[in-house]
Amino acid sequence: MTGMDDLPPISQQDGQVKPRHKGHLHAILTKLAMVGVVLGCVGVVVALLMPKPDYEGRLVGQIGDIHVYAIPISETEETLVVWKGSRKLAPLKLDQTGPIQQFDLSSADRQAAGTRHPDLVIDGWSGGMRCCLTRFVFDGPSGNPIGKVSLGGSSASRFVPLRRSEPFPAAFLAFDDVTLDGQSFELGASLAPIVVVWNGTRFSLLLDAMKATTAESHAPFLLSETFQEAQLELDSTRALSDAGSKGEIAKALDLAASTRLAAMKAAELDPSDAASFAPVTAFLNDYVYKGQAEAGWAAVRSAHVKKPEALRAALMTYATLLRQSQWFDDLNRLNDGKLTGLLDQIAPPG
Repeated sequence: MTGMDDLPPISQQDGQVKPRHKGHLHAILTKLAMVGVVLGCVGVVVALLMPKPDYEGRLVGQIGDIHVYAIPISETEETLVVWKGSRKLAPLKLDQTGPIQQFDLSSADRQAAGTRHPDLVIDGWSGGMRCCLTRFVFDGPSGNPIGKVSLGGSSASRFVPLRRSEPFPAAFLAFDDVTLDGQSFELGASLAPIVVVWNGTRFSLLLDAMKATTAESHAPFLLSETFQEAQLELDSTRALSDAGSKGEIAKALDLAASTRLAAMKAAELDPSDAASFAPVTAFLNDYVYKGQAEAGWAAVRSAHVKKPEALRAALMTYATLLRQSQWFDDLNRLNDGKLTGLLDQIAPPG
């Protein structure tokens, strides 16, 4: 039989049995805590003694343990080096024909490339007042380069978050200045605005944001609150964005469109002076880049029907330059596949 002395004591407060091995458990936990402290101290000492990453150059951007540094490789040129923690990633392949004079951070808090995490977006400038911008996107968690796009002398906004229902997470506004051969200010014509997204394999135009419903309506992104922040960053749309409400912005856009129409109709086209084509170029840009090229082409032909040779010279110049746009295939899709045929009528390729 079991004696009374062999039974564990009963707690008078809660009536629970107090096992005899409770003291042993407490001792074990104390020892484990001491081991944890010792290991923690060892970890700190090891971290202090470990060689630090040999970072070099100017820190351009950072997300977590991803660091992007700009390193000078000549008096007027930089290159990028990406580190993940203490490991330097493979060198970034830069275009030797377009050296970068300076890299700057565009954003480190935008989901630029389709995944639901922030990416590092770096802008590289070749120098000069307006030329030339190349945009680089690096995956936030890994630091791997995702893609780049050359924007010429165009300025560009930061990536703007889109609604989660959109097929792309973010887009940015820029200008396609190829149609004016990089001479927009000198020619007095406005650049064509574009909305650019990363589609998973390359940068492309966000056609749904640029496609106007009719020839008379505006591209929807010009009126969208989503892009107001980006519009404020682009000089040529600043006045429109600062106009106030959506209705006031629409009125400003209407005024700009009527001004372009009047200038196009009044243009004295001179086949020997490309600058005289600027009013036609500005007018056609407005229609081509909102997916209404046919209507724009018809209006120009109607306005200058009595000057066929001068009109042909203006349209040939425009067609030749437009084909050089890196967005040409997207622009053709934006215009329902009809843009190529319009240009072929004036200046067949080849």
